[in-house]
Amino acid sequence: APLSAMIHRQVLLTILVLLASFAHGSVTFDQSELIDGSDFRFGTEIYFNCPDGCRVYTPSPETEVSVVSTLTPHTSLYTLAQVNKAPPSNPTTLPGGSYMLKCTACFTIPEFTFFVVQKAAPDYNTPVYTTMGKVGVQNTRYLTFLSDLPGFLIKDISGDLSKGNVSVFTSGGDSVLNQACRPVFVARSTDDAAKSSIGIRGPLATIDFGSDKAVHYATFSPDYTTINAVVGASSVFTSPGYVGCGVEELYTSNYIVNINQNFKVADQKGVCVRLEGVYVTASEFSAVTFTVNDQTLKLFGMGTINQYFNGTTVNIGVQWMKAQFDTTQFAFQVDTMPMSYC
Repeated sequence: APLSAMIHRQVLLTILVLLASFAHGSVTFDQSELIDGSDFRFGTEIYFNCPDGCRVYTPSPETEVSVVSTLTPHTSLYTLAQVNKAPPSNPTTLPGGSYMLKCTACFTIPEFTFFVVQKAAPDYNTPVYTTMGKVGVQNTRYLTFLSDLPGFLIKDISGDLSKGNVSVFTSGGDSVLNQACRPVFVARSTDDAAKSSIGIRGPLATIDFGSDKAVHYATFSPDYTTINAVVGASSVFTSPGYVGCGVEELYTSNYIVNINQNFKVADQKGVCVRLEGVYVTASEFSAVTFTVNDQTLKLFGMGTINQYFNGTTVNIGVQWMKAQFDTTQFAFQVDTMPMSYC
């Protein structure tokens, strides 16, 4: 094999080894942290950062897991979840100190998500929602959603979007300004934002509306595999737990083990389809396969794609199967547009 190909494979293997070593339930962003039940695999106590004060959120009414500190009374996640139900989510504010999540009677691994935002974080006042449905925010550029389901759908994004393109990140709001973090969705227009189905295969996402003026809306629902198969819409496909902030963090998700979706977009005037994304896969077995009409794209290794297809009827299929100890990461956006875009 050519030397360049050998070097490329060696770099890929090194990255995947690093991914495996860092793969865990908790993910630490710039000034926030996401913790879930898989962190209790090797113990009953999980420490989290709150040096100068923080806000904590959870959608999970878990009675056996509590926030423990010498500074505050023990508070169960069940109690916190009841507080967080109020839209927008009503945060529990903790003073600076040493804190842990403690599992008191966990005979099995508990299922929960727990989100911590540092007081120094630029998104400290960003609303965090934990209940499904349509939400609206006023004079707020960012909106974060936290779930304890395998995934969720973001749709019907609307409002005053004239100041900039809408984008969606699978991270906390503090990472939106981090250039190492890439969005999983970037709207091409206000119409695209309103029509698109943004499937999040993980517990956390932040919407950047592009402006903090006027009112913005979005709807959150649990049906993360739903696709709006019409011209002018976009769909998103990511690996389970994709974070998008480089190889140093990989959120482990065991709820989703495959993707197998097919949809069709048709228009007598013609349809232009754009496939754009990034991927790092361990082997050909972990490849992401796209079929567009009679073309098959099997994506594995490490790379990017930005490819166009067209026709009056376009059939699109997406397939992926998770391997054992798989550290695959990928994020793809599929845009369906009028033929003139091709």
